Amino acid sequence: MKLFKKGQFKKNKKRLIIIAFSLPFFLSSIYFYSIGRNRYFVRSDIVVRKASNNSQNSLDISNIIGAGNQSSMEDALFLQTYLESPQVLKNLYKVFDIKKVFKKKGFDLYAGLSKNASYEEKYDFFRKQISISLNERSGIMRIRTIALDPKTSYKFNSFLIDESEKFINNLNQSIFLEQLDFLNKQVLKNSIRLEKANKDLSDFQKSNKSLDAISEAQITTNLISELESQTVRLKVELAAIKRQFVDQNSPEIILLEDQIAELKNQIFIERDLLVNPEGKNFNEKIINLSKLKANQKFTNDLYIESIKAAEKASVDSIQQQRFLAIITDPQIPEDEWMNWRHRGFLTVISIFLITFSLVKFILGMADSHKN
Repeated sequence: MKLFKKGQFKKNKKRLIIIAFSLPFFLSSIYFYSIGRNRYFVRSDIVVRKASNNSQNSLDISNIIGAGNQSSMEDALFLQTYLESPQVLKNLYKVFDIKKVFKKKGFDLYAGLSKNASYEEKYDFFRKQISISLNERSGIMRIRTIALDPKTSYKFNSFLIDESEKFINNLNQSIFLEQLDFLNKQVLKNSIRLEKANKDLSDFQKSNKSLDAISEAQITTNLISELESQTVRLKVELAAIKRQFVDQNSPEIILLEDQIAELKNQIFIERDLLVNPEGKNFNEKIINLSKLKANQKFTNDLYIESIKAAEKASVDSIQQQRFLAIITDPQIPEDEWMNWRHRGFLTVISIFLITFSLVKFILGMADSHKN
């Protein structure tokens, strides 16, 4: 009788083990291959590039995926982080309502979002439906999206590509727009300063009725030198005549003396006019004219340099601009994505087997200690 009960217990134990072992297979197969809602998978490949100033800046496939993209790796990493951010989820609502599109329905209680899902739950669910991977060697970013219908999966993937382009455009503007705006303002500011400097110089010349006080002063100086030369010549001639005439009051001597006196007086007048504030006042005019010309030259040089800086910054901004190249366009899937079913089924079975083995090992160790 005891042997019968012992044999019956062993049979029941084996039956329970078989049932316990078969149940996860049965339930997993029912869910993953019958109850579970269809998933649709869309993939696209993009790459972030910087414009180059060399002649090999073509968009051929070898250049896109080559080592030239290494300089844009940091931008690609920024983009990868951005595509998984809450800002993208917020923008996604402009395309479709994630809560409505991914709502739970049918017998599948696992797939989708519940009606009362919180924002954190929506965000976690959003991150699970996308996969952003970056190949650091080639610089290619792969965007994968999963949805419960083909069109949503395609729209989801296309939306992420659009968000990537907007991010790159904003990145370009944030780096160079402020710099270019500042330089353009400096060009305008220096242009106004140059116009004022030119006007001040022109007004000074008009008020003094002189185009170049320095040249006019030089002319006056040359005139004084000529008058002094004539004075010296007449003095020599006067000394010679005085030796010839006994009478020092002769008309010839008096005429030469009068000419010399007139020349001296004219030299005095010209010199006085040269520096007298009430006369031509060339000293002050030359000083003021030199200041105005120096200011005009400085503002003109500053204006030219600001134009060069703005042009250089504009060229640099073009050369340093990022742009997005789409390697693989997203396509609307025709068939459901079966990998998730196989993967989920094998994962559940693997977990069960590991758990079963671990429990069996622990029980075996406990029995060995008892014995």
